[in-house]
Amino acid sequence: MKKIFSIVALTLLFVSCENDVKTNSPAFQGEKDNVFWRAEDSKVTINADGTVSINAYTGKELLTLTVPNAVGEYNLGTVNQDSNASYSYNNEGTFMYYETSLIEGPVFKLAGIANSGTGYGSLDGNNVNTSGGSGNGLTLAIEANTAGAITNVSIASRGTGYEAGDIVTVNGGNNNATVRILNIMKSNGVVKIKKIEGNAYTGSFSFNAVDEQGNVVNFNGGDFYKVPAF
Repeated sequence: MKKIFSIVALTLLFVSCENDVKTNSPAFQGEKDNVFWRAEDSKVTINADGTVSINAYTGKELLTLTVPNAVGEYNLGTVNQDSNASYSYNNEGTFMYYETSLIEGPVFKLAGIANSGTGYGSLDGNNVNTSGGSGNGLTLAIEANTAGAITNVSIASRGTGYEAGDIVTVNGGNNNATVRILNIMKSNGVVKIKKIEGNAYTGSFSFNAVDEQGNVVNFNGGDFYKVPAF
């Protein structure tokens, strides 16, 4: 009986937290390193370059999401640093700053196939090594059509030492298929602006950001609701 009660209580707590975002205006919350985090205040700044900065504050923290001023989904930690996230903590002489900057590391996500190549038909369904780019060790699971062109790739092994924007060659075939790297394990994420109603912004976010020492802060399951622009 106690077990059933505990499950019900946890379910109600989760639903309550989720509904808080939709019933409080404005609202900005998520999980920071797997612990619930909520801003005390939030506002949007409209920038001259066509981006907006969605700022969330507590007494000691500032979280900023900067993305184009339009409804859409925006990747972070890419060569396009106009879209970025940062988090800072400042308390009694202790200052920490993290951002989705350009760093080296294992590959997190691929931007897609840059060149489908030829001669890869016999490698369909196999894991294949790559060459080129800033790092080494990236292995891709590939699908190829009967004409020998690669039609789909996914990461089998992330490798190390790569940078966002690297173009790697898929080994085998005629060695002419290439894939572009989108972002890296310690610096990545997505911001979605779902609605802009008047001057109020609603959406979601998740990201990994890194400091100068390579330490990472993670935000996931984040939502912002009707955050006003000033």
